[in-house]
Amino acid sequence: MVNRLISGSKKPAWATGVALGLGLACAAHAANASSPSDQNIIGIIGSERLAEPEVIAADKLEFDRLQDDYELGRRELELKYAKMRHDLVQRQLDQRLDRAALELEAKARGVATDEVLAGLKAAAPTEDEVRAFYDAHADRIKQPYGEVASKARQYITNQRNQEATRSFYDDLRAKHGISSLLPPYRVSVAATGPARGGNTAAVTIVEFGDFECPYCKAAESSLRSVLARYPREVRVVFRNLPLTQIHPNAQIAAEAAICADRQGKFWEMHDAMYDDQSALSLDALKSAATRLGLDADRFSACLADGSTSRSLDLDAKAARELGLTGTPYFFVNGRPIDGDVPVEKFESLIRDELRRAPHDRS
Repeated sequence: MVNRLISGSKKPAWATGVALGLGLACAAHAANASSPSDQNIIGIIGSERLAEPEVIAADKLEFDRLQDDYELGRRELELKYAKMRHDLVQRQLDQRLDRAALELEAKARGVATDEVLAGLKAAAPTEDEVRAFYDAHADRIKQPYGEVASKARQYITNQRNQEATRSFYDDLRAKHGISSLLPPYRVSVAATGPARGGNTAAVTIVEFGDFECPYCKAAESSLRSVLARYPREVRVVFRNLPLTQIHPNAQIAAEAAICADRQGKFWEMHDAMYDDQSALSLDALKSAATRLGLDADRFSACLADGSTSRSLDLDAKAARELGLTGTPYFFVNGRPIDGDVPVEKFESLIRDELRRAPHDRS
């Protein structure tokens, strides 16, 4: 799941912008058709003629916002199309390469392809493994073990089958000299902001988050797990994307994080806000700052300083250019994923990135 500014059945703001633009164009065409001298005249008050540019200039800020919404929506669609196209090429390429590898293996053995596939099996999860999986994800599942054990077992089974199948075909490809040269889909995103993890990490995860977003909070357990498992290989960089239209405390929380960062306590404040998202009011944040050992006067002055809010502009601009409308959003070495990402998805991408960029982990 993901918190979004543009969602549901309501027409997106950018779509409204397109419709309005077409409407204005039609109005202008009608005016032109009636009289060449009335070009761009869209209203008459007595002897006064109102031109479209004059009407727009009266509230240019609103029209600028409309244009921004349109550009944001267009960019989001462009990026979504690019990723979907890449994923489709990847799927079709994999199918062709896997089929070729299977046929070559069958030919080498002198058997049918079905007989080669008969050896493809994954071990069924034990009861202890299912229980361990549940315990590791209990904070997300929020249901008694007995009610979800069968679903957990099926999930593990599916994951193992997928991994076994991929490993099987990868081995066949390697054996028969078949390889994919298609690189993963990546987006250029600056790793600018507070970071934790290995300074020379081969994998950088850039997160755009909102401290009041429940899905961001849920994703934290996955991030903490991968950092614990890959302390030198992975670095996590946090960038602010407060969704102020749906989260009333998101802006002040983001500013509190900045103020804490200026006193070297960003991650302490980050963790405190995600641990208790009900305590994001101004007074609660000041109390948290005191509890975390920040200078209370400096922290309060920072929150009151207008430049603190403006310091969020760099992240906001980056989010617009990336077409982001929801949180959490992650880029694993530029590879985009969004929502409450399970730890298995992060680990799969991390392992793939480590294979692509071997480095000394001694």
